[in-house]
Amino acid sequence: MRNGKGDKACETTLRGGREKEGAALTRTTLALWESRSSGVEDSDDKCIHKTHVHPQELLRGDINPFSELTQREIESVVEFLHAQTWLNLTQYKAATVDSNYIHLIEAFLPPKQEVLGYLDGVRPPPTRKARVFVFRPSEQVVEEYLVEPLPHPQNISLMKSNTRKTKIPFSHRPFTKYEFKAMYQHVLPVINKKAGHLIQESYNASLMKCNDRCLRFSLTPVSSGFLEPGCRKVWLWFAYDIEFYTLHPLDLQLLVDMTDINPENWEVQRVFYANRLFDSLDDLVIKYRSGVINKTRTQFPDLPVEEQFSAVYMRGQPVPAADLPPPQQIQPSGPRYTLEGNLLQYMDWRFNLRISPTVGTQLFDVRYKNERVLYELSMQEIAVLYSANSPAPSMLYFADGAGLFGTRMRGMMPGVDCPDYGTMLDVLVYTSNEKGLKRLENSLCIFEHSTETPLRRHRTYGQSGAFFTALSDQVLILRMYLCIINYDYVFDFIFHNNGAIEVKVSSTGYLAASFYYPEEEKYGTRISETVVAGMHHHLFHFKADLDIKGTSNRFETWNIGTETKMNKWADNPAREHTQNYFYKDLKSTEKEALYSFNFEHPKNLLFSKNTRSSLGHTPAYRLIHNGLTKTLLPEGVGFEPSVSWARYQMAVTRQHDDEIASSSIFAMWDANDPVVCFEDFYNDDEDIVDQDLVAWVTLGTYHIPQTENVPNTATVGTTQSFFLVPFNYHHEDPSLNSRDSVKIMPLDKSHPFSGAHVDRYNISLPFNCTHEQIDQDLLDDSRFLFS
Repeated sequence: MRNGKGDKACETTLRGGREKEGAALTRTTLALWESRSSGVEDSDDKCIHKTHVHPQELLRGDINPFSELTQREIESVVEFLHAQTWLNLTQYKAATVDSNYIHLIEAFLPPKQEVLGYLDGVRPPPTRKARVFVFRPSEQVVEEYLVEPLPHPQNISLMKSNTRKTKIPFSHRPFTKYEFKAMYQHVLPVINKKAGHLIQESYNASLMKCNDRCLRFSLTPVSSGFLEPGCRKVWLWFAYDIEFYTLHPLDLQLLVDMTDINPENWEVQRVFYANRLFDSLDDLVIKYRSGVINKTRTQFPDLPVEEQFSAVYMRGQPVPAADLPPPQQIQPSGPRYTLEGNLLQYMDWRFNLRISPTVGTQLFDVRYKNERVLYELSMQEIAVLYSANSPAPSMLYFADGAGLFGTRMRGMMPGVDCPDYGTMLDVLVYTSNEKGLKRLENSLCIFEHSTETPLRRHRTYGQSGAFFTALSDQVLILRMYLCIINYDYVFDFIFHNNGAIEVKVSSTGYLAASFYYPEEEKYGTRISETVVAGMHHHLFHFKADLDIKGTSNRFETWNIGTETKMNKWADNPAREHTQNYFYKDLKSTEKEALYSFNFEHPKNLLFSKNTRSSLGHTPAYRLIHNGLTKTLLPEGVGFEPSVSWARYQMAVTRQHDDEIASSSIFAMWDANDPVVCFEDFYNDDEDIVDQDLVAWVTLGTYHIPQTENVPNTATVGTTQSFFLVPFNYHHEDPSLNSRDSVKIMPLDKSHPFSGAHVDRYNISLPFNCTHEQIDQDLLDDSRFLFS
């Protein structure tokens, strides 16, 4: 070690560095750091005691146009709405399916030009407003209202929109806890009374009074694309209620008509059992008792839960053989980012973040080196399209936005879901499914991460000299997990120090499965004796409102082609030579800009400002697509209109305040008349040259299940992503200002092996004793680097 001080010198430097950097820390992360650095070792010298640090509230800080509603604002909206006697609203504790009640409250994003004017200091702050969805079964509608101004609302009005419906048929409403409760109260007792003996004999389990041999039910929505107008139906199916139930499905499926707003009038219609469809439950029971049909016989799994194939417990020979900890990243001087309210700053990045109950994490006013590159970046919708032979899984077309993504952000486990040193955030949401206001603890994680891959590097040695230069790729990550029934989705918004943004989604969790019959072979993979997991298509949609050096942008592709010509440079000039070249194709209208990937016609996708640098370049950002997929469903048929955004890998449209999202919370049901018809965004074919542009990006993958997906699907191989990368935007690599870079030069240019000097521009790196030792060794012998 330098100065012969050894480990203690590193420890002293570490503490001094923390004090120097402490002023830049958020209160939460500073407290976390202090609790760790002041900890004492236990009697076994293994653990450092840490005090528990409560997560930071995202709402703490000044209100700005991008802030989600505060608790005070939400409470004022609720009080105001319940005072409107014409709405006839019911409190959640007393509500039922046929009650009028508030389903959702969230902040309404002001018009973009109002916000930009405020950010530029030329306009007052926009009026705070709330967007509210109210279920009104008495009128057979769900309505979208605007409530303003906040925090003291005085006006309510039905939302006006040219791009989405704001009076929605009640049959298109998303699932609620009241419907599940009604199933327990009004449908299951009927099934149990008529077919309880069949269920007990067939599955060795019960619906009612089941003790430790219980069945669990789930609902598969039937899209209105397959129904007569005004109808609402589901396929009700059952599974053993053990860890985890979707891997223990049974072959009893019942079509339930839920059209009537009074659950007492819900009706069980057709029934699927033992690989056969029956006209009614009575029809099934009569034929079962008469012995004229095949009968299913399965046993409730009696193995201890630790031995169940569907349960996640460590089993097999432990690895590593010795109980050794894995490598860990540390944050020696506390975080290098700050969070004040919802304003996050990291290196040359700054942006506002918000958790919307409908779409989850939204990033606004994203700036790099103080220039806005994005006005909004957010996820819009997740669709999962299943395949099967039997009715319930074959109709399993999910548009998961019905479940309200922001309310599906659940707590993360430090050290597993988020690094120990990360900043955890709590979020407030208001929805009927959470019985009103709920705090979602640890639901968003922010952390800096070393990818351990260089952002850039080069090592060279020759007669002209030798050098080594590199910059580690340190990134800031915003992470959310969406837990939707059986699947867990990991969403990362990643900020690199060269001005690039990466959006990444990975899938994990449990497979959805159905009862095995040979007819299922072409639709799925058999994962146990009685279970088959169906093939399905994951689709994810994102919104990127790009502002490249302002709101006047254009979209063009740089198409790559081939040319063949006589090779005048060859020994034989008559020989042909073929090479690639590129040409620029400016897209003039929205329909021209629709992008479908084609291997025969590769291209770069560029969003630019129509100005020129001294070298003649237009400053641009390139969109790089690493999750290419599209739905194969025929356009306009069945469920497909609800996910018309999935027809293309990207669409580019002019920005309109009214086009706030590409989907809606009603998309699970609304295919016969979509609340948001995304194709309308581009069907008017507006001019997009030097306009304010929005890119709508589709990612996805086809998942044919495999036995290794049991019990849990691994994220490896499931990840899709897209990048937004500067392209001729800067005059040189903008990461040259990073302190994290390293430059190594020989002490003697003519003798590069005889020692080298290391320049580490980040003064915190000497905290790492390994680095100090390497730097010391290189002073005497640089052969390993330059030989």
